[in-house]
Amino acid sequence: MWFSLTQSGSGQNMALAKLGNYGVSAFFVLSGFLLFRTASWARIQKEGVGRFWFRRFLRLAPVFYLACALNVAFHLGMGPDPTPRFLLENLTLTFGAFHPNHALVTGGWYVGLVSLLYFAFPLLAWLREKGGLWFLGALALGLWLWSLPSTLHGVLVEPRWNQFHTYVLAPNQLFLLAWGGLLAGLHATTEKRLEPKVALLLALPLLWLLLKPTPQFFDHLVALTGWLRYRYLLIITLLVALAAFTRDGESGWLGKALTRLGAWSYGLYLLHPFTMKLVAPHWQGNLGFNLALGLAVLAAAMVHRWVEEPAGRLGKT
Repeated sequence: MWFSLTQSGSGQNMALAKLGNYGVSAFFVLSGFLLFRTASWARIQKEGVGRFWFRRFLRLAPVFYLACALNVAFHLGMGPDPTPRFLLENLTLTFGAFHPNHALVTGGWYVGLVSLLYFAFPLLAWLREKGGLWFLGALALGLWLWSLPSTLHGVLVEPRWNQFHTYVLAPNQLFLLAWGGLLAGLHATTEKRLEPKVALLLALPLLWLLLKPTPQFFDHLVALTGWLRYRYLLIITLLVALAAFTRDGESGWLGKALTRLGAWSYGLYLLHPFTMKLVAPHWQGNLGFNLALGLAVLAAAMVHRWVEEPAGRLGKT
């Protein structure tokens, strides 16, 4: 979209729109899965709630603060004007409770909503300890029901300028974290795992259902609303489940490269709009896109090495 690579309504344009937007949805499912799978109530009790929150803060805040600082310092317009209120909301990571698009950086709405999960998680972990899979299932179902009004009609009835602002609101997104939590609960109940080749064969038809060029749309929000959205979200969740329930295999060079890219993914998510802003005014098309993407990957690698890794070590001390 930023580099005019494809024509609106074309099969390639629709596929890229779905991959990009539902890739963010996969971030939510993965976040819920990983947190519920690794942070039990017993572990939180052992380290203390304050320590848990501190480690989660160090996971989100340093790169987010860096991105916000770059936006504010260079007046790039990625978000609302940096009033004292919005600066305070971003510094405290509480903006998700007011409006996720109060984030002072493009894509920061994800950070605001995941911060809500981290804040509530000690209570959720305790309830999971008491209620097991029944609690996780009820949480996933209840939050999904909360999303119905927004997804089915609440977004597209808004004025054009407010549609995406409505799309990112908590009722329309938080159930994905709970779906990931339910996957984590199921994952913990069995040691059985799929062979990688079997998982890949099962994933291919799911990818086709996600990427096939029907129904046609010209407005990307059409593919992010209505029952069509839930169909795509179910596919995304099943793909995450296939990855989670697959046995570790020989990684090889490709697996190692993808693992490294995964480690850089948070920085890549928050920093790629900056390289787009840097490149797009000068180069368009494939050249501009590839240059912006390459610079974004380089920036993400540097931020991971010099910001995320030191913060992670600090959280373990």
